[in-house]
Amino acid sequence: MVDVMFDAGLSWFVVLPDSDPADARAEAVRQRVPGLDRVTHASGRTWLLGRWAPAETVVARFGDRSLAVLGEHRLTTRDLSGLGSTARDAAALCDSVRGEPGSFHVLAATADGIAAHGTLSGYRRLFFGQAGSVPVAGDRADVVAELTGADVDEERLAVRMLLPVAPWPLFWQPVWRGVEAVRPDERLLLTVGGAPRTARRWQPPPMDRSLAGAGALLRDALTAAVHTRTAAGGVVASDLSGLDSTALCCLAARSEAAVVALTCVTDDPLDNDLPWAVRTAEALGTVVHDVIPPEEFPSPYGGLDAAADRFDEPTTAVIYRGTFLALSRRALGHGARLRFSGFGGDELLIADPALQLTMLRTHPRTAIRHLRHLRRALRWTRREVLAAATDRRAYRAWMSSLAAGLGTSAPTVHRPVLGWGPPAHVAPWVSGDAVAVLRRILREQGEHVSGLAGDGGEHGRLAALYLGAAMNRHLAQMTRGAGLPLAVPFFDDHVVEACLAARLPDVTGPRHYKPLLGEAMRGIVPAASLARRDKAETTIVANRSAVDHREQLLTLADDSRLAQRGLIDPATVRTILRSPTERTWFDFDQTIACETWLRGVETTAPMRGVR
Repeated sequence: MVDVMFDAGLSWFVVLPDSDPADARAEAVRQRVPGLDRVTHASGRTWLLGRWAPAETVVARFGDRSLAVLGEHRLTTRDLSGLGSTARDAAALCDSVRGEPGSFHVLAATADGIAAHGTLSGYRRLFFGQAGSVPVAGDRADVVAELTGADVDEERLAVRMLLPVAPWPLFWQPVWRGVEAVRPDERLLLTVGGAPRTARRWQPPPMDRSLAGAGALLRDALTAAVHTRTAAGGVVASDLSGLDSTALCCLAARSEAAVVALTCVTDDPLDNDLPWAVRTAEALGTVVHDVIPPEEFPSPYGGLDAAADRFDEPTTAVIYRGTFLALSRRALGHGARLRFSGFGGDELLIADPALQLTMLRTHPRTAIRHLRHLRRALRWTRREVLAAATDRRAYRAWMSSLAAGLGTSAPTVHRPVLGWGPPAHVAPWVSGDAVAVLRRILREQGEHVSGLAGDGGEHGRLAALYLGAAMNRHLAQMTRGAGLPLAVPFFDDHVVEACLAARLPDVTGPRHYKPLLGEAMRGIVPAASLARRDKAETTIVANRSAVDHREQLLTLADDSRLAQRGLIDPATVRTILRSPTERTWFDFDQTIACETWLRGVETTAPMRGVR
């Protein structure tokens, strides 16, 4: 049993208020885990404690006030000193770096308390809890859990088995009892002797920018995001597959860094990434293009029994562990110091069909024309579309309805998802007791929750962004453990805001593929590459790989930790995996995430609240 804080491969930090009890807890951790990085309050007591790369953290002092940033940025102490010089409270200090590019946590401390927040996409998160009388926060839920002595919350773990995914805010809640997560649009406030609380810090921008105006914003935001990571020169790697990674690769090729472009070739006959990648690399003429053939590219689901990654929550990213790490190791072989990925682009640039209903209020003719096209393309009936368009239920009522419809099989009717989200279901091996718990939780949540926005379209856009950021946070933890930082600029604040600012009629047309990115990258991405109107579909490869690894997957039912907690029936898992249906592997992914995570938790020994 190894304490998670001892793992030298993990990066983490905790935030502590300026008090003697908090400092005593920090000292206990420092004695137990030697060599940790530390930043102090003006008093000399511990403020930040953890393990991070030296270049990630910059701190500025203003008498009894302090401002720190931790992550990917190009800020110096002098920069912070100038930006925060006139700010008098912790919240204002945090706001002073709002205009800076990159991806980082912002933390401020004054005599009155601490303010801290992550990124608007949720890629950089904050968690908090109460360790006795001391409020604590940090960027990993499991580290906060160790400080507070928290155990796994089995009800919240059960929620993670909802399919296709738990609705907001359930997917955002940590699976540790008593540990909470700060929303991306909020800021955490800690005071000596007070309980942690949050305050709203951001509202989505008005969707009023023309395609040209929003495209210019996105071009500037992506250019600054890439420059922030390439300004130090050296060798950087970039995925070169879909249009999003192509944009980042082309921007990196305009920098001082040497660029290695990475393209994987699968045996899926529908995967057409390679010819587009070759076309781009040849047009650029300045990048090294490394093409990885299928026989050198690990398939999904492989190596789950050997996965040693320490995640602070269940994640389906573990399914793609071998695949993702293979690219990072390939990049390391070229001497790369970081790897760009285009993840996040789909969440921001592909229009959710539910946005057509959002647009009915402002541009009804355009919305109706788009809905007609979607109905024909997706084979929806007029009655289904009309029913979805006239569904005016509030988010609470919709959430409550999920409980009534929850069963152990997937919905048989595939109606348009034009409201708050898809119907919820669970895999057939989830226990009856677990289903009863899930129904109760959905009903209870339905009594008080609110959506992320006023309608299903805007809500779905933000929920998809937060889900995508969570997955990529875990991928970044994987590849960092292998020695290579991951850069995902589409999750940077300025990129998010630029994408959300565009007028919906300009970016929701079902006949156009990512028009905002095309507008932003004109003159940067070769014109021939901008002509692409699709992306590779990897379902075939994933399904084949699941079948190939079926015997290994069956071992997850042996001595199952989920079964020990009464959440699944392992005999049903074995029966269904031996005779899978078309939906089996989709249904199994969340079970894999929870089962492998629980097994990983067993390798750590909670500190049970450091004294």
